Amino acid sequence: MAFVTGDVVPVSGDELPFKVVFMQGDTVLAEWLVESLEEGHSQIVEALKSLADRDDEEDENDKEDEDEDGEDDDDDEEDKGKGKGKGKDEDDDDDDKDDDDD
Repeated sequence: MAFVTGDVVPVSGDELPFKVVFMQGDTVLAEWLVESLEEGHSQIVEALKSLADRDDEEDENDKEDEDEDGEDDDDDEEDKGKGKGKGKDEDDDDDDKDDDDD
């Protein structure tokens, strides 16, 4: 996967002289017009900080969820199937019976 870059580039013919452009490889992910290079650079920094803050909040929420139920939420899907049908241990018992017949 290509790196994501953020640049402030000059534009002509638009109402503002520069634009902020976030790209991944040759694909433009986001872009918007800004009044100056400094404003564009500042907005790139703010965008990155907000992403980092959002990631930190998600990490805190995941930790709180884990603390509340004593386990990771990713394990919940596995827990839903327990108690239905034969479990792994029961299958192993059947295999042991077959081995005795040999």
